[in-house]
Amino acid sequence: MKRSLFKILIILFSCSIHSQIKLPDNRLDYHLSWDGKSTLLEIDLMYNSNGKDSTVFIFGQPTPGSQPKMFERLRDLQTDKPDFIETQPDERKIIMHHKTNGVKHLHFTINCELILNVKAALGNEAFLPTIAPGFLYTLGYQLFLQTSDKSYTEVGVVWDSWPKDMPFVVSTNPEAAPDQMQVLPLDQNYTNTFMLQMGHHLSINKYAMNGIPNYLITSRSDTGTLPEQLIPFVKNFIPQVRDFWKDYDAPYYILSAIPLRNKVGSTMTGMGLKNGFSIRYNGPLDIEKTQLIAHEISHNWIGIRLRYESKGAENNWFNEGLNDYIAVYNLARTGLFDDEAFLNHMNKHNLTPHYKSPVGNLPGDSIAAHFNDNHLYEKIPYQRGLIYAFYLDNQIRLASAGEKTIRDFLLDLYTRNKADHSRPITIDDFTKAIKPLLSEDIVAWEIQNYMLNGDLIDFNKVKLIDAFTVKYTDGVPILGLSAKTDLKKIYR
Repeated sequence: MKRSLFKILIILFSCSIHSQIKLPDNRLDYHLSWDGKSTLLEIDLMYNSNGKDSTVFIFGQPTPGSQPKMFERLRDLQTDKPDFIETQPDERKIIMHHKTNGVKHLHFTINCELILNVKAALGNEAFLPTIAPGFLYTLGYQLFLQTSDKSYTEVGVVWDSWPKDMPFVVSTNPEAAPDQMQVLPLDQNYTNTFMLQMGHHLSINKYAMNGIPNYLITSRSDTGTLPEQLIPFVKNFIPQVRDFWKDYDAPYYILSAIPLRNKVGSTMTGMGLKNGFSIRYNGPLDIEKTQLIAHEISHNWIGIRLRYESKGAENNWFNEGLNDYIAVYNLARTGLFDDEAFLNHMNKHNLTPHYKSPVGNLPGDSIAAHFNDNHLYEKIPYQRGLIYAFYLDNQIRLASAGEKTIRDFLLDLYTRNKADHSRPITIDDFTKAIKPLLSEDIVAWEIQNYMLNGDLIDFNKVKLIDAFTVKYTDGVPILGLSAKTDLKKIYR
């Protein structure tokens, strides 16, 4: 009874205070409350009805994290009379019926209790809001309601009640306090990549590199070495990636690494943020985790700012595979990948599985239809694109007598694309940028045959720079390094 009375008082107090605030007609404002102890997140959604007799909201996105029963986490839906609420759980709909015009309040609670399921830990903890005593972590996927009403174009987020002694961080402004309203576009590219964290063990460290702040978010609950091992990423790797692209415009970068609360083996998953990357993990930093972090950081350019137009997955050889090679390029450049790690990634994770794969020759326009069949199809764009990028980099170096690399090509492509308002690139854009370095006709043929048709590059018939050797074993090209090769110099 006491808890119910407390909730009613919060709602009444919130309504009386918020009603005095001018709310933009185009904005949905989320006012959040949490006591720091329970697993329940209280939300008061405020919006203008804009003369409509009803507004339809949809709660939850079942696909990320595979959460078909997300709607069952909703509790205590309330609104001000004479308005009333209708729910359609099968369609995840909340219909607000307006009897008057003006500012409306939809109050609801999300049960954010941790799901203890080792097999589904990655999906659950990456995409679901998770709250426990002294711990809160959520992305925007299952936090914000969706609506098809185009009159709402912005989302506001602010805390009304929270434990004042708890460290806090929000991805839209790492320096903000909880009671500072955050406003972002009502677009899943922004709302899904929104992150909120609060917790007793939260550690927030700021490193200003070349005038740009990089934030490392970790947890003191991890007594291992991974949090400390991530410092070179924010102090060296991220600034070097910016230098690779000559791109110094971003206001900040966040690298968040929070341990999984399920007890699982060594693993990692993560989601990209607008200016950062959020990791959930268990176990120490290894080669695979290092490469994954670098791959996702690199996505802030290839795959986001510079993206190849694709109807399905046919051009993900660029968005994923070429991005993977540039991640490796910068890992070698910064010394985070030594010779062993470089060759391990090139051979064990790319050349060997791709050349042995029974589906490695699948045409690019058939990948999407089979993408979820098994991991072999999923890996095709990554492996195919990385192998071609390595080959292309070598051809540029050979043609320019070592004066140019794939970086010069990508910088030209990136500069041209920014001038063209960063629209998705096409084969014409690719070949125009490659023309000063290689034959555009040959490169267009290679993309058609190696990337789209699925033909394998025969490394017996191509030349590489002297730093690399290739020997075939059972039909698989195995990459090696020549004596005295210095990867940091190669990937300067």
